[in-house]
Amino acid sequence: MMPLLFVAMVGSLAGYVLLRPAHPEPPKPLSWQIRSFDGLGPADQAIHGALLPASEEIIWFNNDTGGWISLADAQRMLLPPFYQDTFWKANGEVHWQLILPGAHQPHASQPGAESGHRETPAAAAPNAVSEGTQGQGATVYYGSAGKAPAQSAYLLVIGHAHAGVMWANQATIWIHPDAMAPYPEIVKPEALVAKGWRQVIAYNGASEVERIKEAR
Repeated sequence: MMPLLFVAMVGSLAGYVLLRPAHPEPPKPLSWQIRSFDGLGPADQAIHGALLPASEEIIWFNNDTGGWISLADAQRMLLPPFYQDTFWKANGEVHWQLILPGAHQPHASQPGAESGHRETPAAAAPNAVSEGTQGQGATVYYGSAGKAPAQSAYLLVIGHAHAGVMWANQATIWIHPDAMAPYPEIVKPEALVAKGWRQVIAYNGASEVERIKEAR
């Protein structure tokens, strides 16, 4: 009895070793997603790479102050991809807009914004574009009109925690193959997908290198 049990255990272990993948691959993107590592052109990859740390800076700023980094303050903070430097020029001179929940308007800096970065919305009536964010609890940085070859339009969508909690808790990056794509009426994922936007998925770089090598 014992020899048979031992043989069965050895056989099971050998089968597991032979059948398991040598290098587990990252999850495959869905049809409405695109890989950041090998699915984007040079300009799109550069913009995406800048938006990742920018989103963290924006979220921490909101957590600390309850406000948002305006495009004017992004210039003072030298924050790419919004800061208009050589990187901005080399990657299409993208035109950025900040769309607040329920108001399509830039923030007006209060005195001392350079030090504390505290900001409040400028007084203005919501327009047709702003209606896309009303009730959705999202702040959006929208980039369009890039001049680089095969450049996309961009959305940095920053969601929030549940009602009554001010902290921002997530950010997603979306691209549209048309650099002149208009701002979408609704920024919920299903609506963005219907309008041709694709979510950019950033996997671990080392995993992507291994996956590409094995695919060749």
